Amino acid sequence: MDYEIIVVGGGHAGIEASLAAARMGKQTLLITILAEQIGAASCNPAIGGLAKGHLVKEIDALGGQMGLTTDAVGIQFRVLNESKGPAVRGSRAQIDMDRYRVYMRNLLLNTPNLEISQEIATEILSENGEVTGVKTHLNNTYNAKKVIITTGTFLNGLIHVGFNKLEAGRVGELSAKDLSSSLRELGLNLGRLKTGTCPRIDAKTINFEILEKQDGDANPSAFSFRTKDFSPTQLPCYIAYTNETTHEIIRSNFAKAPLFP
Repeated sequence: MDYEIIVVGGGHAGIEASLAAARMGKQTLLITILAEQIGAASCNPAIGGLAKGHLVKEIDALGGQMGLTTDAVGIQFRVLNESKGPAVRGSRAQIDMDRYRVYMRNLLLNTPNLEISQEIATEILSENGEVTGVKTHLNNTYNAKKVIITTGTFLNGLIHVGFNKLEAGRVGELSAKDLSSSLRELGLNLGRLKTGTCPRIDAKTINFEILEKQDGDANPSAFSFRTKDFSPTQLPCYIAYTNETTHEIIRSNFAKAPLFP
């Protein structure tokens, strides 16, 4: 099967790449391990923040989708560092993670020129030093002269949970080991970055009375320049603080943490 552009990976970057290509009239294929996880917010339910909010605005200025979707499914909007100068301010939104994922997936499914295939990309095909397509774990071959890799944490993905570690792109999803090997065979060097994800706590077990309530901005600003009539229903956040006891617990366990080898 022939396409003009193939995008490997259905995270935030893969969504923007797929939409940009398809909206320019290019026959585009998005290959992703789990279609239902397109646009999943793996680490935290926030869009933007210091520096990152600026990036979302730039994506929006170039016709991207993240800002528009955030405005549609956001549950709190704030401008961080508003008491300081404009250079250090940043827009941030808390989002409904499930609605964001469903919104993005439905948008992609209804975008002309864009197809989605739920497969694992295992090999980047090339000939005479030029990309020719992608092969998948189902032994399907897709031809294209342009391949965009947006695999996020899935290349040789490794997860640490306590003293245990497992190969995974994120919890419940496979690691892209074969694709990693293929990229190395093409002469590309792969590095490793680390991120940490806080545990999710059941809200029914939290005493909100002793936490510091933080509401969204009274007059929130939309992320997208294209959003009209912006008046979202907002939910509060709650802030807790560590103390010397928690600091000591962390310090005394540095040797057990993957962040401190």
